[in-house]
Amino acid sequence: MAATTKPPRRLAFGVVGLVLFVLAAGWVVQKKWLSHATPPPGVTLTDLRSVDQLRTIFDADAGSTRLILVLSPT
Repeated sequence: MAATTKPPRRLAFGVVGLVLFVLAAGWVVQKKWLSHATPPPGVTLTDLRSVDQLRTIFDADAGSTRLILVLSPT
């Protein structure tokens, strides 16, 4: 049996896919339209101190679309 020197096709597609992903990610990160120097008018970010504060703010916006993000450094 002769050893083939061609890399497997699946590996080649994986490498090409990875390179394209890295290039696309770099392009997205450097785009200025994805980030704002200042938030648009009417947009605020609130530091919450308790669950009750979250509940109060959440209930005050009943009837509108709400998004809660929970971010942790760990």
